[in-house]
Amino acid sequence: MEIFTILFVCLTLLLLIGTTKKFKLYAGGVVVGAAALFVIGEIIIKVRTGFYTLGKQEWYNQGYAETMGKWVMPFFLLGVAVFLILVNIRMIQQFLRRKDGIRWVWMALVVVIDAFAVFLVPVLLFIVAFMFFPFAP
Repeated sequence: MEIFTILFVCLTLLLLIGTTKKFKLYAGGVVVGAAALFVIGEIIIKVRTGFYTLGKQEWYNQGYAETMGKWVMPFFLLGVAVFLILVNIRMIQQFLRRKDGIRWVWMALVVVIDAFAVFLVPVLLFIVAFMFFPFAP
């Protein structure tokens, strides 16, 4: 999960290229702060539940994956929200900068990305939840 967190931070920080210094400070601080909090909390949970000492299957059988899932799910939703907000802000900035007829393409792209997210986010949420919570025997 640490690798996905690093990829998330890199991807969201790329979205900050070309924004104002103040916006970079606030948005970058939220992204890096949330990622650091997530990784620190994840490591603490893993150490306290014996992730590094128990076998992987034994760790799952004792229900510690659910404990980890209760930590991961809110951060997943926070990450998706931050990412979509940053994408929307960047697309709307492009819309406002343009003065020609192509500017409406940017607004259409915002609508398409948001519509795609409406269908993709629940699927990803199910996949993340399936990793931590047992749905079937």
